[in-house]
This record gives sequence, C-alpha cells and structure tokens, in this order.
Amino acid sequence: MTVRRNVTPWASAALVLTALLATSCSGQKSNDAQPAANSSSATPHGYVEGAQEAAEQQSRLLLNDPDSGSSRVLDLITGKVHDTARVKGADRLTTDGRFGYLHTSGKTHVLDSGAWMVDHGDHVHYYRAAIRDVGELPAGRSQVRSDKVVTAASDKDGRTVLYDRSKLEKGKIASSRTLAGTYSGAVVPYEEHLLAFAGEGGTTKLAVLDRKGKRVASPDARCEEPRGDAVTRRGLVLGCADGALLVRQEDGAFTAEKIPYGKEVPAGERAASFRQRPGSDTLTAPAGDEAVWVLD
Repeated sequence: MTVRRNVTPWASAALVLTALLATSCSGQKSNDAQPAANSSSATPHGYVEGAQEAAEQQSRLLLNDPDSGSSRVLDLITGKVHDTARVKGADRLTTDGRFGYLHTSGKTHVLDSGAWMVDHGDHVHYYRAAIRDVGELPAGRSQVRSDKVVTAASDKDGRTVLYDRSKLEKGKIASSRTLAGTYSGAVVPYEEHLLAFAGEGGTTKLAVLDRKGKRVASPDARCEEPRGDAVTRRGLVLGCADGALLVRQEDGAFTAEKIPYGKEVPAGERAASFRQRPGSDTLTAPAGDEAVWVLD
C-alpha cells in the first residue's frame, strides 16, 4: 500500500552534495582487526582480501562542492576526513552502497568509499578498506546500478554499458560489454539477470535479460514513464506513472505485481527516487516539495 504523508520540507544544503554510503558485510565479530589466514589452511568465513571486517555498519559521508570541485569523505566511525580527487561541475551524487558516483555533463567519476556490507539473509558482514579514486566512466549523468558481479551504467539516450564489478573493487574500470538496443530508465541487475524497460507497441514493458543482454523473459507488466528503483529482500521495486511494480524471482520465474497509487497523481508528486534502510522492506520517496510517499 502506498501512503502519502505530509512533512516539513527538507532544508537544502547550499554548497555540497551529500550521500550516506551504507556498508554491507557478512557477519564476523572483530572490530578493526585485519582478517588474515589463521593457523589452519581454511579461509575464514567472510574473508575479503585487503579489507577489515567490523562488528557494525561502517558509515562514511561523501561531500562535494560543485563549484570548486573539492571533494571529501568523512568517516563517521573515526571522525577522520579524507581528501579525494577534485571533480568540478558535479551536479548530482549517487551511491550503490559502496561506490560513490559524481555526475558531470560529460563524465561520471567513481569513488570507492571503502565501506560496504554483504547481506547473507540470516546474517550480515560489515567491511572497511582504503578510500580511493577509481576513475571515470565516459558517460555523463549516467544512471548507475550494481550487484555483486556487474555494474550497469545507463545514459540519457538509453544506451547501457556493463562494467566488471570485481575490477572496480580493485580500483580499475573495465567495461565488459554494451547492451544491444536502448531501454527506458536504468537497467537494474537483479537475481543474476538484468531488468529493463523496453518500448513496444506504443507502451513500455518489462524485459528480463541475461548477463549478455539476451531477453529470456517478458513478464506481463507495463510501466509508463519508469523512474526510480530499489532492491529489497522482497523483490525489486520500480516506479511507474500509476504506482510501482514489485518484481520477484521464484523458482526461476519472474513475476510482477502492480502497487497502484489508487488515484491520479501529478507528475511532480510521483515517487521517482526511493530510499530505504539496509535490509528494510519499507521505502520512502519525495512527493513533491511538501510530502513523502511511504511504500510498505
């Protein structure tokens, strides 16, 4: 059910773009001890080479001044401030939970926050590693979506380039392939597939692609003016002009369930950018300037 709740408008930050980089991990008990191979030859559960495992979420705040290009990362655990590369002209800042993406008109700068988590369902692991600049994606203002294997960058013309996530984690940018065709909105990696919206017969339909871009399923789901998405433990939520779609995979099959607004909502008040706490099934989205949508 979607509920509209009135709230006090958000105060705007005049000079900085901020994004809270959540951490994700598989659960070990140590704080900042470097995970190392113990006396046995077995690799410890949750071991990540070059990272430290922590008992709690490792939150870091990414700050950027679009005028000067000055960028900083504030470690909310230690209180330390880290300088990063100058990215002048960045007018949008997004994150996939580990990497920060600073978007300019001609490129997208990638910054590794060095903080992330891995959710195993029944437990979570939290990690911290060095903060570093990774490099630049060639497309400006891309919509970037990731899972643990692939990062998909979709530009405003509907073209999507896939990047090797493991290379990004090692500080390198390596594109694996460009998807054939064009799609509306962001292409979202989900359940070892890619979910995208394709224009067909004057409407926009959901398409399920494999990692190579071949269509393998077409759930009976339409979504006009797709904007916004969020991956939850219940499935993938996608924003549409008349509400949202909840897409799930069960026993290898993809299904889509419509969650309608229940009334016509002006374009400027639709849910187009979802937010959630890690692991939560409750989403929020701005509803214009003076209210929020809450989706359970």
